[in-house]
Amino acid sequence: RTSFLTARGLDPTAGFVALLGGFLDISEVTKDSTRRVFQIYKRCAQVDHMTTILPRLVSDSDSHMRALGLRTDEKSTSAIIDPQKFLGLLSYQLTHRASGVHDIANDPSLLRETWSVYMPLEDSPYIDIMLPWLPTPSKLRKVWGYAKLHLTVTKIAQERKAAGRTEDDMLQMMIETDLGSKMQSVSVIGAVLAGVFNTTFSTVYNICSLANEPEWLDKVRTEIDTVLERRRALSPNASEPLVDTLQRLSVWDWEACFPILRAAITESIRFTMAGSVVRKNISARDLEIGVGGLVVPPGSLTIHATADTHMNEAIYPDPLKWDPSRFLGDKHQGDDVPHGYLGWGSGNHPCPARRFAELNVIVANVLFVAHYDFHVCDKVGNRRSGPLPRIIYNRQGAGQLETNVFLKCQRRIYAPA
Repeated sequence: RTSFLTARGLDPTAGFVALLGGFLDISEVTKDSTRRVFQIYKRCAQVDHMTTILPRLVSDSDSHMRALGLRTDEKSTSAIIDPQKFLGLLSYQLTHRASGVHDIANDPSLLRETWSVYMPLEDSPYIDIMLPWLPTPSKLRKVWGYAKLHLTVTKIAQERKAAGRTEDDMLQMMIETDLGSKMQSVSVIGAVLAGVFNTTFSTVYNICSLANEPEWLDKVRTEIDTVLERRRALSPNASEPLVDTLQRLSVWDWEACFPILRAAITESIRFTMAGSVVRKNISARDLEIGVGGLVVPPGSLTIHATADTHMNEAIYPDPLKWDPSRFLGDKHQGDDVPHGYLGWGSGNHPCPARRFAELNVIVANVLFVAHYDFHVCDKVGNRRSGPLPRIIYNRQGAGQLETNVFLKCQRRIYAPA
């Protein structure tokens, strides 16, 4: 594990591209411009940028929750949702706010259209990896998808330049850095892709887990209500709308005021990121892995099963139990083990987007819990109990629930309309 995560020459970007089937040429990305791109990623995770986008994260999330149209004073007081679709679209929008294109986040039609293009990119049949030259249907869908996304991002960049218009988003940073149209689109698409593959399911799985564990849902709801009540007490308007109260929270407030929710999210990511990660040896020499004399030849792929960590009973007792208490208090499970938690990368390649990705997940969770009471149900609304469907990991990024989960949502009485 340690040698895999710390070996110089094992590159995650090249490994990721190999899973796409080898059709994408990233020779530009992996050379000189890599440094500038990652500087921009880091700028997106700085407090000044996060402070700029935070009001939009909150307002977007609030508008999305209200889109269900539920009220407490009408007959239609509940709705049944597929959280993968409902929260998936929101996560995609928030990802564009944090590390994408505001023009896409602002346009509901373009948002849905481009979101549907990203979905097939998750598919990675083994034949595409073994025979990267073969034009399989999966690969053709990916080529078409990337071409469409590239044209969309490039068109928006060109329109901004022609109009002299600027935005507070990552695309604007790319434009001002003069990376060129190909690098702009590839870098933006890649950043958003990480959100689609990982952040979305982390949000969905955490909400589903809370719905399935009423005791923890009550704790998280109490924590959120306490923060809201304290903030409303400081306002001259004791009945101010929920969104106005949350708009007064700073980035630091969001990061510090919800420790129970953060523990739940961390535990959910332990489950969702228990598949595998891939690296490619981009060096010109054999790389030795571990102490058994195994080597990774140049140009070869190596795969690490993160379940070796996340589902290891020696690190996480009773690992199949969803238990946020593992990450509460000063000492967390996994702290005593090198690379004992891999949810946000580790070693030479920690996730550069961690801070704003976490913020996206926290904001979406807080708004959902604040707006709605909810529980697991079947597709017609009958309450269901028992464990959640198992997670399957035969895809890129985080895992996916084997079967659909549905939630019945009712608007909470205290949240002003």
